Amino acid sequence: MRRVFWLASLVLALQARAEDRLHVDVHGSGGRDYQVAVQRFSAGEGALEFPGPFYEELTRGLAFSSVFKVVDPEAFLEPRETRDFEARVIPCDNWRAIGADALVQGRLERKQGRLRARFQVWDVLRCRRQGDRQYFEDAPEALRALAHRVADEIVYRFSGRRGVSATQIAFISDRTGNKEVYMMEADGSNRRRVTGNGSVNLFPGWSADGATLVYTSLREGRFDLLTLARGRRPAGPLLTAPDQKYRGVWHPHDGTLALTMHRDGNTDLYTVRKSGRKLRRLTTSRSIENSPTWAPDGKQIAFVSDRSGSPQLYVKDLKSGEERRLTYRGPYNASPAWSPNGSWIVFSAQTGSNFDLYLIDPETGYTTPLVVHPRGDEDAAWSPDGRKIVFSSSRRGRRELYQIDLDGRNLRRVTSGFGNCTNPAWSPWLD
Repeated sequence: MRRVFWLASLVLALQARAEDRLHVDVHGSGGRDYQVAVQRFSAGEGALEFPGPFYEELTRGLAFSSVFKVVDPEAFLEPRETRDFEARVIPCDNWRAIGADALVQGRLERKQGRLRARFQVWDVLRCRRQGDRQYFEDAPEALRALAHRVADEIVYRFSGRRGVSATQIAFISDRTGNKEVYMMEADGSNRRRVTGNGSVNLFPGWSADGATLVYTSLREGRFDLLTLARGRRPAGPLLTAPDQKYRGVWHPHDGTLALTMHRDGNTDLYTVRKSGRKLRRLTTSRSIENSPTWAPDGKQIAFVSDRSGSPQLYVKDLKSGEERRLTYRGPYNASPAWSPNGSWIVFSAQTGSNFDLYLIDPETGYTTPLVVHPRGDEDAAWSPDGRKIVFSSSRRGRRELYQIDLDGRNLRRVTSGFGNCTNPAWSPWLD
């Protein structure tokens, strides 16, 4: 019973605590943002009403990337609207004179009921176009998503890593009185509920293709793993076994799921195929193992175990079966999440009566703080480009979701007045 009670207490969200003031200590490397000038896209017939809203969403997506800062159009020496989209050269001197590193130009057209955004990106320092002209298209009512897809592609052209403004975040909120799964855009907008079973639902997790969510639910009177198809259609329990099951996480490539399951009086890690078949036990210690997270190559799993007497982080090599302890400091380390490039694991570490966020190198064990605050910060998850982390914090009383860049910059709150928000999960790119 001790093990069941301890694990159940882990999966329930901590109660909110009051906050006196905001103070954040971060570790980062700084860095320079690209200055991007964005001309309002010209419009073809049938698209005259779209350039203004499209510009607002495009610049918002670029600013969200933490790669670009958008140049104020008041500073432009050239027109604010694209007039020379087909030109082979542009007046780069005039764009450099206002401090721009890049220029975005484009044209909006309506073709057979769909909105097409044609665009090009100039490196004005070298006065050459970055890649070919390109276009994306979607239904006119999906203008926001279209603009963010363009923004993410522009980020890729300058940084080599795609932006994430067109991605989504799943999370848990108790705003209706029950803990339900919600979805929102990466910047915190367009929040909507995707479960309504009136029970306790926890720990949403995205499949690698973004098509399926798995989450933990008490809907049937025991903790079980249920799935959703892109947050809309319930697909039922993943496993029919009557054991308590917690916190499923998808393999980064092949559709396998790692999970925690309480069976025969012991709590261990297992893997199972998305079909619910080929259940495999990974750990056999008499201690409690939970909170699995895959390495990006799928060859290792980091997890939490109390085998040393307190919850600490461990890593298991799935080929050799070797397990090694990763953390040695602190009375309670929890909720690891492996970065998309494999360089870091972010985790929650108890400091005093609260938890803070730390980064640890999974190879060397080098550890550094990411967010340290008088109130608790927990439940960290990575954006798919590895530039940002979303987490839950009680610094304003209720638990709310915040984002911060990996270098410690750009802390921002993304939920407000939405109940207690916990367990964020950042989607992969949703193509």
